Amino acid sequence: MFTLGVTIGPTSPMTVSNIQLAPDGFHRSAAVVNGVHPGPLIVAQKGENFDVQVTNDLTDRSMTTDTSIHWHGLFQRGTTWADGAEGVSQCPIPPNGTSFRYKFSTRGQAGSFWYHSHFGNQYCDGVRGPIVIYDRDDPHQEMYQEDNEDTVITLTDWYHGVNITAGTPPDSTLINGRGRSLNSSASVQLAVVNVRENKKYRFRLISLSCDADFKFSIDNHTLVVIEADGGTTVPTKAVDAIRIFAGQRYSFILHANQPRSNYWIRANPNLSPLNNTFENGVNSAILRYAGAPEVEPRTNPPPSLRFLKESDLHPFANPRAPGLPHIYGSDFNRTFNVNFNLTGTGMFSMDNVSWVAPSPPILLQILSGKNASELMPQGSIVPLRRNQVVQLNITSNSTVATPHAFSVIKSADSDTYNFENPVRRDVVSIGGVGEYAVIRFVTDNPGPWIFHCHIEPHLSVGLAVVFVEDLKNIIPSNPIPKSWKDLCDAYERSRSTLPATLPQVV
Repeated sequence: MFTLGVTIGPTSPMTVSNIQLAPDGFHRSAAVVNGVHPGPLIVAQKGENFDVQVTNDLTDRSMTTDTSIHWHGLFQRGTTWADGAEGVSQCPIPPNGTSFRYKFSTRGQAGSFWYHSHFGNQYCDGVRGPIVIYDRDDPHQEMYQEDNEDTVITLTDWYHGVNITAGTPPDSTLINGRGRSLNSSASVQLAVVNVRENKKYRFRLISLSCDADFKFSIDNHTLVVIEADGGTTVPTKAVDAIRIFAGQRYSFILHANQPRSNYWIRANPNLSPLNNTFENGVNSAILRYAGAPEVEPRTNPPPSLRFLKESDLHPFANPRAPGLPHIYGSDFNRTFNVNFNLTGTGMFSMDNVSWVAPSPPILLQILSGKNASELMPQGSIVPLRRNQVVQLNITSNSTVATPHAFSVIKSADSDTYNFENPVRRDVVSIGGVGEYAVIRFVTDNPGPWIFHCHIEPHLSVGLAVVFVEDLKNIIPSNPIPKSWKDLCDAYERSRSTLPATLPQVV
């Protein structure tokens, strides 16, 4: 079952507000969507459009009270204004009941996605939830019998403090919104995922993580991966475990072919003090077969796990990477060095420049007629021409996300370049010290797009640049509604002491 969540459609309204939560037994104030955490599962069919009015009712000033919503993995072709990135594509939605309407086409996309606040570190405080766009013509539908809201699994790192900063350790791992900390009572309920013997399930594993990555496994069961970040893949060989990083998504097939019982679902985070412990149900949920007793499992993981390798993932259709099949086969090639040196500045940097979200946002600057050299913040703007093959080489230890599905021609877990059938995705790990990843995409989507670390506290201290793609065609390709401009006016008014109450922007 989808624990602590509800299901809504792509035209349902969303309200961001503060509530008290205790998903691991510890009570704290949180920022949530429609009163729940994780936020409601948004369910749509391939080809459906989104038309979502988001209202900001945040009041707790111990956290940020402005907000925005980013629709992660949905590429906003022709609607860059609806991308939700603070300082890039919109002004924030101020509180006191201000609303903003996001209206966009999914342009034939299908798969597993998610939404989250793109203002400060707000999604770490709870503004995040899953999206599934179903494809009635899914090429792998004969591999499974169940794929619905009950087969969505979300992973979340949870913090007892608010407004976390880089390096803050998580207090618990939540699976479908429930979990236990190291100090939790055994009476704190864990999430239960229900299956029936001999049925095959498509599970959609969605990382809503703020920082941690997870090693995900289900005792006594293997996983066959068929999707990565909204892109259908060739089915992999069966694996025991998947390492999933912040913002990534996978679909896997699970055959419920074990004896009727309860089995531990494990999500082992990389961050201490939670990592490598499952005592008292920490980092865990329950896979329960129909007819099994309602007790906690007594299963054990195997002594070693066969992990999914990113380089073993291959696109189901159109597998070749763009450009020529060699390392010099792109039109634009750039190496980004990620610097985690906080000394003196309190900031991280990409190529020695720290991103600071500007006011006004970059799209508003473009609308006012500025050229690429005039756009702020200077040093964080990368102009790109249309229909270029862009190759990015990214070094250091983090995960990065782009507004394009990119081909990972070199994964951090591999020394080999692959131009024939590299996985396409929108979040990639760039590995540990001395490792790196290389990605390619085509500049076919005019707009300002943020390229950033998806460890959220790293983004908020500078790990981002903005690609300004096909500058001269951004405004002609993206008709901007009056409500978008009105939102910036409402945001500016909210910065002053008067008026105390803001009008609604529809």
